[in-house]
Amino acid sequence: MNHLGSSQRRTTSVMTAEQSELERCRKEIARLKQLVVRLSEIALRHVVESAQSGQNGPERLVEPPKS
Repeated sequence: MNHLGSSQRRTTSVMTAEQSELERCRKEIARLKQLVVRLSEIALRHVVESAQSGQNGPERLVEPPKS
């Protein structure tokens, strides 16, 4: 019985599974980055359109000066 060969195959299998999981995570991160970019574009477009139409947002981000 060759214990070394069996152990090496199991290690290779574990590494392959870890590499597959790592690749899946990389793809998911890339997808999430694309979603963040799209969301940023939508938000920026909304800000520009609101500014062009002269609308104020529902709330101001800057507090008015206190008297």
